[in-house]
Amino acid sequence: MPGGDRCRTDGDDPVSRQPTAPGSTTGDGWRRRLVAAVRHRFGIDARALAGFRIAVAALVVGDLAFRARSLQAFYTDAGVLPRSALAAEYPTLAALSVHALSGTVAVQAALFGATALTALALLVGYRTRLATVLTLGLVASMNARNPYVLNGGDGLLTVALLVALFLPLGARWSVDARRRARDDAPAGDASAGREDPVGRETSGNSRVFSVATATLLVQPVAIYAANAGFKLRSPLWRQGEAIQVVLQLEPFAVWLAPYLTGHHRLLTALTWLWIALLVASPLLLVVTGWRRTVLVAAYAVAHVGMAATLRLGLFPLVSVAVLVPFLPPAVWDRLEGLLAGPAQAATAFADDALAEPAPWRLPPWLARSVRRLGTVAVTVVLVASLLWPAAALGLPAVPTAAEQSAPDYTWNLFAPNPSTHHRWIVAPATLTTGERVDALDGSAVTWERPPDAGETYPNALWHRYVVDLRAGNVDDPRPLGAYLCRRGVPGRSAAIDTVAFYVLEAPVRAVGGGDRRRIEYVDRDCRR
Repeated sequence: MPGGDRCRTDGDDPVSRQPTAPGSTTGDGWRRRLVAAVRHRFGIDARALAGFRIAVAALVVGDLAFRARSLQAFYTDAGVLPRSALAAEYPTLAALSVHALSGTVAVQAALFGATALTALALLVGYRTRLATVLTLGLVASMNARNPYVLNGGDGLLTVALLVALFLPLGARWSVDARRRARDDAPAGDASAGREDPVGRETSGNSRVFSVATATLLVQPVAIYAANAGFKLRSPLWRQGEAIQVVLQLEPFAVWLAPYLTGHHRLLTALTWLWIALLVASPLLLVVTGWRRTVLVAAYAVAHVGMAATLRLGLFPLVSVAVLVPFLPPAVWDRLEGLLAGPAQAATAFADDALAEPAPWRLPPWLARSVRRLGTVAVTVVLVASLLWPAAALGLPAVPTAAEQSAPDYTWNLFAPNPSTHHRWIVAPATLTTGERVDALDGSAVTWERPPDAGETYPNALWHRYVVDLRAGNVDDPRPLGAYLCRRGVPGRSAAIDTVAFYVLEAPVRAVGGGDRRRIEYVDRDCRR
């Protein structure tokens, strides 16, 4: 695999300190300086790759735990998207998804468990390459099983795992590195592999440079730049009103959002500051040293702010994870003392608990072929990571079929124009006892606007599904009605005779409020 070249970088920008060799031409000197500058800006510290590996694996495990709460609703034939509906609406995804081989809860639970195990192996760096391959395949398969419950964070995580296939993620802070250090130690050295279980290299802190490292760094910058293009098209964003509107969207707003909506000037300043950061995102690939660290910190703080105010699933956390590789060696020199202890404990425990990998290597000719194919593959990903956001902006156009079969990668949920309406759901059901209740939670049916529209959704996955339903992306909502009939009403033993499903919406206060609107998507007789 194209793991990349390694180079030693001790200072902030060694390019400016490289002398021209005696007898070399000025052109050769500039060429060397240019190559060194590119390597310095697109190379990644091996410790940063380890931090990225740990962050991504932890996010996969957390996401699985979150999705498992709605396993039946969104991943089985008894849910809102049975395999027959998936095959009718997304035949390519149905053919590629392992999760589409069975519609039972037991099989889906087993697949979720297998994904968690491969992600944990990736987290501790055990057979890192194989763990990355399996985690990527299972996560992509899960996403393909139900595209209605995805957002930009899921697409970004999948692409990050794809690029990770071609990176030496296990070079540091891993079980693999610990065992390599032990195997490479001189015979009879009883301390080998124990004094440095996180795989520190005796030759110094290495940086990895390859097409894969460049691709990993280009990913977030391309998304930021595309998002800047979307936002600059919007009057609400240009006028500084967008964040004020977004924080009043009750299905999204959480935690700190209600406390910030009264500070109009602060939110206006934050709107313009976020646009400025998006526009300035190419600087992440230009500056180095402490300047890059400051920029990374600014973006990370912005994403933490999103997580503290908006219900956005994985997106803010994945965005922070893909910023980790940007951190320069000076940051990791300071962090290593803090991180080496937990990494040592985790890798030592995993090393003792897990079996030793059987020695196995590809034949040399096959290894060369795999490396060449890997370089081609990651180059395609690099080009696609630049073209796809540009296509989302309209340059060039993307075929409709490709749009429908790919996850939301550019994440333009609040751009160019954020929604200005609260949306909440009501599912009136008539039971066999004649009682009329809401099928989602068993409460009394009411058409009045609730105190918090977000509370009407069972969880964030349901909100994502309703967003696609309202946008017209769900071609056939009838399986939703069938699921509600089979599911019954929580806390009630009586079966459902009839059930309906409505989305209600009303303008937010920031745009003047207004009358609510009721849209029916399901009206089903469960007795038939």
